[in-house]
Amino acid sequence: MDDIDAAPDEVDEAPGLDAADAADAGRRAALTDSVHDALLELLMSRGVEPGSPLRTQTLAYRLGVSATPVREALARLEGTGLVVRSARRGYRAAPLLSERELDQLVDVRVLVEPGIAAHACARAAADADGAFVARLRAAVKAQRAAPTGPGYPVFKEYLRADWAFHELLAEGTANPFMVRTLDAVRGFVQRLHQVEEQVPDAAESVAEHEAVVAAVAAGDPAAAAEAMRRHLERVRSRAAPGPGAPGPGAPGAPAQVAAR
Repeated sequence: MDDIDAAPDEVDEAPGLDAADAADAGRRAALTDSVHDALLELLMSRGVEPGSPLRTQTLAYRLGVSATPVREALARLEGTGLVVRSARRGYRAAPLLSERELDQLVDVRVLVEPGIAAHACARAAADADGAFVARLRAAVKAQRAAPTGPGYPVFKEYLRADWAFHELLAEGTANPFMVRTLDAVRGFVQRLHQVEEQVPDAAESVAEHEAVVAAVAAGDPAAAAEAMRRHLERVRSRAAPGPGAPGPGAPGAPAQVAAR
């Protein structure tokens, strides 16, 4: 197996880099990406239970790779919140979000995303050919068509389409700080799917996204912000356990609903 201890950016900056070196760097980066995706699927499919230790050598043997791409992939996953690391205990799969944490996550999105929708709408008003609204409609169409289960390997395409809609709105602001702020919560949103076999609220989410698109198409930033706020508050309501029900992750708890 290739030596993959050098980071790709270090290889790119090396003097005398030739085509073979560049190709080798590309292969190493692709291997790390592949290991990242495999570990993500393992975590999301509960192949590793929340809170369980993630031993680098064990995972490397399981995936048939060296330890280096596993370490690099775990470091990336730590940034999403799906993996946690401590000095003495190493890496562990993150525990499920508590009900309080879920509520706090939606609080952050309610503070940020209505503003994103309003700013994107205001900029779209200057889009004479309607290209941005067309892209939003295409994103919702892709979300509606994506499979919702059973299991993460099937519904991960739905999650990508769902998040792509929110990303597109952020990109529509032309403000890189809004894009990065939204991206910072993506991994935490994804953690809500760790107990799901199906996406339970796809129809509701699609309809709520369509309401945001309608407001953007009408050129009404206030209505776009309000449609996004309603969407997120309904997500909060759907995600919350009913009276007397166990909280997320507790024995007998219902599947969490994703903060879409």
